[in-house]
Amino acid sequence: MTRTSQQTTRARRFAALSTRLLLLLALLVTACRSLPFRNQLTPPPTAPRTSEQPLSWADVEERLRPATVLVEFARGDQPPFPVTGVAYAPGLVLTVAPPIADQPPTQVRVRAPDQNESEPAELLGLSTCDGLAVVRVASPRNLPLAPLATNKTPDIGEDVLVFGYPASDPTKPPISLPAAATGTATDPDRERDELGVNIALDDLIFGALMADRYGAVLGLALPDGRFLPAATALQIAQTLAEGRGVLWLGIQLSIHRNAERFGTATGLVVRGVNPGGPAATAGVEPGMLLARLDDTEVSSFSQVCGILRQHRQGDELTVELRQPRAAEIAILTTTIRVGEPSQRTPTVIRVEPRPAEGQRLTYRWTFDESTQNDWPLGRSDLGSGEIADGAYAVTLTRPQAFGILEPRTVPPGTDQRVRTRVTIPDETGVGLLVRSTLEPDQSRSFYTCIVVRSGGQLVALCSLILAGEPLVLLPVTPLAVSLPPDEPLELDLAVQDSTLTFRVASQTVADLEDPLLGSGTIGLWVESFDTVPVTIRFDEVEAELVPASGKTRGQITR
Repeated sequence: MTRTSQQTTRARRFAALSTRLLLLLALLVTACRSLPFRNQLTPPPTAPRTSEQPLSWADVEERLRPATVLVEFARGDQPPFPVTGVAYAPGLVLTVAPPIADQPPTQVRVRAPDQNESEPAELLGLSTCDGLAVVRVASPRNLPLAPLATNKTPDIGEDVLVFGYPASDPTKPPISLPAAATGTATDPDRERDELGVNIALDDLIFGALMADRYGAVLGLALPDGRFLPAATALQIAQTLAEGRGVLWLGIQLSIHRNAERFGTATGLVVRGVNPGGPAATAGVEPGMLLARLDDTEVSSFSQVCGILRQHRQGDELTVELRQPRAAEIAILTTTIRVGEPSQRTPTVIRVEPRPAEGQRLTYRWTFDESTQNDWPLGRSDLGSGEIADGAYAVTLTRPQAFGILEPRTVPPGTDQRVRTRVTIPDETGVGLLVRSTLEPDQSRSFYTCIVVRSGGQLVALCSLILAGEPLVLLPVTPLAVSLPPDEPLELDLAVQDSTLTFRVASQTVADLEDPLLGSGTIGLWVESFDTVPVTIRFDEVEAELVPASGKTRGQITR
């Protein structure tokens, strides 16, 4: 098929006309760029490269200041919660998540350092598991960025700069605090490393930046006083920036060592729920065990975080719970809606019987020659122990030291009671241990209640040590007991199922509930302060316990 001459002429005229129109359009666009009334487009901001040479701290501040913003989370009737944020991508600000009580933040505002007023922003994602949030600002092209993609970990002792908004008045410009890096520490719940510094961060609101002399942002300050490394924060931010909303269940979880109570060594114990939050409205109660989430068996907090990051606000998650009762364990199921209430009632799937209690054993030491091999004796780097004159005398020669003393002949048990009559000198502490076990990593788990005599005053406190991490069950409490340092004092600690009771001189000091530890050995706690040597005398010790099957004795530790 061929064209006619007339068709060819028309095609040439059309091509020439199109070319003239394109040239005219190009000239028009070029001219408009110079007109004063036109809002000129600017290229999207990019994060500056870190310097190849060390900078002064003043220069580092100048690099950080334009990208360091104040973020305010509105929380219903409560005052706004201010945090330091950092612009890390076009239009996106990364910051730490605010605490959530009954409901997530209702509004977010952002104020840049060169602005007098804050402007509304959009909350894209908030993860209470990770402690981070990402918000989108309304004017992204006016906000410079900071380099947040560094994998650098500062060496111990390396100089760093902490930069953020002051806690006394967050509306004032950011301030800086010179510091030195103290290395990394592992968050056992989230199973991630965090950076530390040698200064307190009380003068700054949460979210402050840690930077080095090359202008690299190394981390963001978390509420626990440590910094989340920039590379880890950026990885989480990329997920939250997808618009996942509020990743929140309104539930406080903990690992446990109480297979006797829950019928399983896995799962996470519900320590508390936020009233009106997703978990509470789904029927989850404190004391239950979260066994499965989204059809996945969970045994760590980091697993829960990972599951949440795969979802968005409003998604429904199926959960399986275990609830101990008097003679059985109920297995329940319910549905939690991520970030929102759901008003569900748990359904019982089945029940499992709880094991019957074994025969109770009793022990008593009056510290005569027949008990020479039951308790640690001889010298150690703490001091010495000896049995003489009807007493077990422990002399501590190191200041600010503590020791755990366990009888060699007593097996691990579940329900336990330990009583002692002990002489407590001034500037020392004496306590009792129940359900004490040694973890595979050589850390220790136990309940302890301690009496300290200092300046003539007696005070008590009780703690849970779970895999080496302390949790206060009873804060320091003055005792209404007045005894001279050379007179013995009776201490009595009992644990039955999940109830812990501590008595001093027959007076109940603590009556606590905690379900995290199920079995272990008994023991004594001794500690010294600045004045040494000091000698603590145990006149007698008594113990009752229900033996635990298949358990091994704990080891004596310092």
